[in-house]
Amino acid sequence: MSDERREVVVVGAGPAGSATAALLARRGVDVLLLDAACFPRDKVCGEGVSPEAWRLLELTGAADAVRRLRPQPLRGMHLVSPDGTSIRGSYPAGRSGFALRRRALDEALVDTARAAGAEVREGVRVVQPAQEGGAVVGVVCAPGDGRERVVRARAVVAADGRRSVIARGLGLLREHRRLRRFAVRGYWDGVAGLDAFGEMHVGSGGYCGIAPLAAGQANVTFVLDASEMARAAGDLDGFYRASLAGCWPRVAERLQEATLCEPPRAIGPLALVCRAVAVPGAVLVGDAAGFYDPFTGEGVTLALRSAELATEALLPALRSGRSTVGRLREYERARRRATRDKFRFNRLLQLAVRRPTLANAIARRLARRPELADRLVGIAGDFVPARTALGPGFLLRLLLA
Repeated sequence: MSDERREVVVVGAGPAGSATAALLARRGVDVLLLDAACFPRDKVCGEGVSPEAWRLLELTGAADAVRRLRPQPLRGMHLVSPDGTSIRGSYPAGRSGFALRRRALDEALVDTARAAGAEVREGVRVVQPAQEGGAVVGVVCAPGDGRERVVRARAVVAADGRRSVIARGLGLLREHRRLRRFAVRGYWDGVAGLDAFGEMHVGSGGYCGIAPLAAGQANVTFVLDASEMARAAGDLDGFYRASLAGCWPRVAERLQEATLCEPPRAIGPLALVCRAVAVPGAVLVGDAAGFYDPFTGEGVTLALRSAELATEALLPALRSGRSTVGRLREYERARRRATRDKFRFNRLLQLAVRRPTLANAIARRLARRPELADRLVGIAGDFVPARTALGPGFLLRLLLA
């Protein structure tokens, strides 16, 4: 095997990896971005993106490219409880999220990284991290010719998603022992009742999201426990349609005159646990750093935010010429501060989703207090601190509504 030397190697060219590569390259860092896929490529996702993503896209230099794709603006979220109680939470004036197919969004981000000066190699499979003396010193990769090569680097950024070769090779990432849920996605044309709000419908222990993509077109994705997936039995299309009809009849009714544009796709188990997001020589970003079954459409935003935090930690060490170990530990602390309250908030939402009686009671209270619904949607949109929903004041107002 012949060695190649780079300053930073980023493994995975999804939102987290492409954003990290772009941010580093724009600051003059020598970056090599590797991905086993060739873009554009499909990605199972709910495809609703929270408003905070726009700040991060501006930071990476990708915002104008994404705007040219004409994403569907999202002005807020429409939440429907199991008993049909409906509430709407709106984003403030001037703030909106968006919905856009991941194959288009991810390609735009890869192109942004390339334009920023990162070298992008598609169709290159990373086999494992390269390690020496207890530290990551690069990656072992297999280009199209099948001959394994080592690319050495001062720092490796693992952005290769839920099945991360780097994170799993280092023994850092595993599936959650109890939360074993799968998502099934379908694209529909001719969907009735779409507007500029994302939708989340709770029912039968799971939830179904609708992200409007264009006039009459939508991504309809539901999440169910792994035990329910056994009913798919080799017929994912039939299972998808039957689950919509059985668990979310109000959604199925709106699809009666619509057309399923392509076969549905599934992904899971969703929830992942990561015991550390930084080790000597490497950091983990995006889903490679753990994934908690997002209920509120913040997955892409979290990926971009982790790229921002990783860049802030890496740049001083790379410029100083000293070891990156201390700075990588700072990334771990910064990421924990940035995500701790939001993850707690998500766990509370999952508790409600699993208990229809509780979900109905909360929805009825929020219907009477629209300002509280706006607050919850603001937390989901990542511009209202999640800790405001965890304090006694908010909970008391909710209980007394």
